[in-house]
Amino acid sequence: MTGAPSLIDLPRLSLRGETLRVLEPPTADRGALLDAILDGSYRKPFLGDDLEGRTLYSSLDCVQSRMRFDDPWALDLLYTRKAMSFLLFLDAPRDVLMLGLGGGSMVKYFHRHLPATRMDCVEIDPHVIALSEYFSVPPPSEHFNLIQHDAWGHVASTTETYDVVIADAYDWDGTGPSMQGAAFYAQVRLKLREGGILVANLAGSLAERVSHLEGMTRAFSGNVMLVPVEGEGNEIALGFNEGANRPHWKAIHKRVPALEQRFDLDFQRFAGRLERSEKLGYVRRALART
Repeated sequence: MTGAPSLIDLPRLSLRGETLRVLEPPTADRGALLDAILDGSYRKPFLGDDLEGRTLYSSLDCVQSRMRFDDPWALDLLYTRKAMSFLLFLDAPRDVLMLGLGGGSMVKYFHRHLPATRMDCVEIDPHVIALSEYFSVPPPSEHFNLIQHDAWGHVASTTETYDVVIADAYDWDGTGPSMQGAAFYAQVRLKLREGGILVANLAGSLAERVSHLEGMTRAFSGNVMLVPVEGEGNEIALGFNEGANRPHWKAIHKRVPALEQRFDLDFQRFAGRLERSEKLGYVRRALART
């Protein structure tokens, strides 16, 4: 792997069936590093390799990304696939802003399925960026710009506008601090073109998820949809800017077969869940949670 930073392997965790790998000098104390990971005091992202794939962890309790060895460009985690449900409403975005690189799963998906889309990806953690080559993330190009910056700083300072913004920036404590508060989502909306869509991965505690949903709902004047991610403890929220194609469900369901063939995702299920979310008022019910 030319140019990739070197990793050291830690003693194998037999109960998890994987080898942990860290960005540390070869002379580092492997036992002490493993102890720090196990007690949660290690503050850098690290890898976990098993027979089927590679996981990017911010802690053993927090998975950032997952890559299958048999298909490194596939969207392995369900939340990444559900995040692509925005394609039901906007299937040819010109420009996308990705807040948070992780293991680059969604970057690779755009590179494969939407090669004409230009993407700016913002990642604050230099260690995440350094590990990206271990996840087959494509190098920067005219269609892919990788920026080391915090999400809030970039959104507040950039003069670019986008068709889609995907907010998925997290650290070992949950949601990245620069993405907290209604002011952040108001700034994001200003960077969306007319008809644009914000896709937000809501993770962390219930209180954190409700707080983010409240901020999105205010920023987007209630034009928000929400779907849970089964088995992963998070939710995907879609915020629709003025002029966005709001759901006309009969027309959307008619388009599903063509979208599934084009994008290789279960859009029939996504459309069904989003339609039910809107009709049953998932956002209103979620905001009432305590």
